[in-house]
Amino acid sequence: MFTGISEEIGEVVGFSQKSDHVSIEVRASKVLEGTKKGDSIMTDGVCLTVTSFSDKTYRADLMNESLKMSKFDRNLLGKKVNLERAMRIDSRLDGHIVQGHVDGVGRIVAINKNVYRIKTSRDISKYIVKKGSVAIDGISLTVSMADKDIFEVSLIPESLEATTFKYKKVNDLVNIETDIIGRYIEKLTKDKERVDENFLLENGF
Repeated sequence: MFTGISEEIGEVVGFSQKSDHVSIEVRASKVLEGTKKGDSIMTDGVCLTVTSFSDKTYRADLMNESLKMSKFDRNLLGKKVNLERAMRIDSRLDGHIVQGHVDGVGRIVAINKNVYRIKTSRDISKYIVKKGSVAIDGISLTVSMADKDIFEVSLIPESLEATTFKYKKVNDLVNIETDIIGRYIEKLTKDKERVDENFLLENGF
C-alpha cells in the first residue's frame, strides 16, 4: 500500500525484454535507504518488487499484465519516474490509499499552468468523480473536473516541483489508478435495488 506522495524522482536506466517479462533498472537514492530484496517500490504508479539493488539503482520485473495495463514500454528507458516506498503501518496517510495496481492509461490533452486535462477510456473515467482522488503516475491528486472521458487535476507548486509533472507535455501518456473505494461500492451495490444510509452503514461506509 502507498500514499501517492512521491519521495523522489528516479530515472529508468535499464529496460531488458525477457521471455515472459521485462526487467527494468531504476537510478534512485532516497528510496534505496533501508531497502532490501523483496521490498515494494511504486514506480510511476506501478507497484514493483525489488529483485536486486546497489547503492545507486534497483532492479525489478514487469510481467506482461502490468505492461498491458500501463504506459510502460521501451520508450521508458531514460525517462524520469516518480518513486515511493511502501507505506509503513506507523506512517501518516498524507495522500490516499494507493495500491500500485494501474487501471489503465490516459493521455494529457491540455496543460494550463498547473491544470492538467486528461482523456481516458469510459471504463476508467466512470470511477473518477469531481473532488475525488485519483493517482496519476503514482501521485495522489484531487479531481477538479470530471466529464465523460475527460477529467482535470490541479497541482500545487510543491507537487509540480517534487514530481515528474514538471516535465510533462501535451500528448504524454500517464498511468491511472482510480480510488479503490469506488470499486468496492460498485460491487456491493451492483445487485441492490436501493442504496440508503442503512445499507452503507451495514457495509462499513
